[in-house]
Amino acid sequence: MAQQTGIIGIQGTVGGLVFAKDGSIRQKPASNKAAFAGSASMARTRENASEFGEAASAGKLVRDALRQAIQSASDKKLVARLTQKMREIISLDEDNDRGGRQVLKENTAGLLGFNFNAGAGLSQTLFFGYGVELAGRDVTLSVAGINPQTDVAGPQGATHYEVVYAAAALSFDTKTFAVATVAAPLGTQPLSGALGAQNVVATLPADPAVTDVVLGVLGINFYQELNGKMYPLNNNGSNPLAVVYVG
Repeated sequence: MAQQTGIIGIQGTVGGLVFAKDGSIRQKPASNKAAFAGSASMARTRENASEFGEAASAGKLVRDALRQAIQSASDKKLVARLTQKMREIISLDEDNDRGGRQVLKENTAGLLGFNFNAGAGLSQTLFFGYGVELAGRDVTLSVAGINPQTDVAGPQGATHYEVVYAAAALSFDTKTFAVATVAAPLGTQPLSGALGAQNVVATLPADPAVTDVVLGVLGINFYQELNGKMYPLNNNGSNPLAVVYVG
């Protein structure tokens, strides 16, 4: 919008004219929208833009499906990092032409190990043995046992930890997802006590479709107990969360 900078002076755009600070006037440049849509010289640009959009959409689908777990363990660059990971997965598509490549289930193994919080890696925080298996609607986390004094690297000031486990089935074709329900999570545990072998079952609303990608994530939230209340530690900066199952 044009702004009057003096009794006569104008700065900004009026109609098709651009009034600059130095008093010069120039024609407003024409939009290159038509050239972008039809020019042969911009074919690569259109293809890259299309696949970037697909990657961004796929990344958002993952974030939406696992939002409850991610909200306590993420960093400021998560969106960009996850979009980049999805672009890498899209580049593995050998079925579709450039510009139309998609996230295919057979190429999603690259999500395994993805950390949602770059500042707190799961492998640097969690040292107990675990496994994840899918059977029908159930995505089961098996924990061999936890001795927090040796198996959990808690930050200074932490008194308790919470094992975070979540799973979801995603359709990158239809951009839909189904979140699994964890009926009996491990809950908040003191860093001073041991926990025996456990199975945590996340149950999907229905059996996943053949083309669905089932993701399981594992993480740890840290707390400090004060006057009988649990307070999240370090504004979630110390909480790791990573993809531990892709199926």
